[in-house]
Amino acid sequence: MVSKVRDFLMDEGFIEYVLGVSPELVSQWEAYFQVHPEDIRDAEEAKAVLLAPPDVACGFSMNECNDLKDRIISSIR
Repeated sequence: MVSKVRDFLMDEGFIEYVLGVSPELVSQWEAYFQVHPEDIRDAEEAKAVLLAPPDVACGFSMNECNDLKDRIISSIR
């Protein structure tokens, strides 16, 4: 998996943006992608990983998957 994709997957703000937790983040990330269109493809891949069914392989270790899952759950509480 591309390093930038991992960076997006580890970014709390990006996770909340993808999950729709904070409406303010939508405009923030849209502005970011206007300035950095080269990151859109990696962001889309990261978004697909976040929204994928649990049985889809993403290249993370079991510990990384569990940590990511815990962070996602805590961000939507």
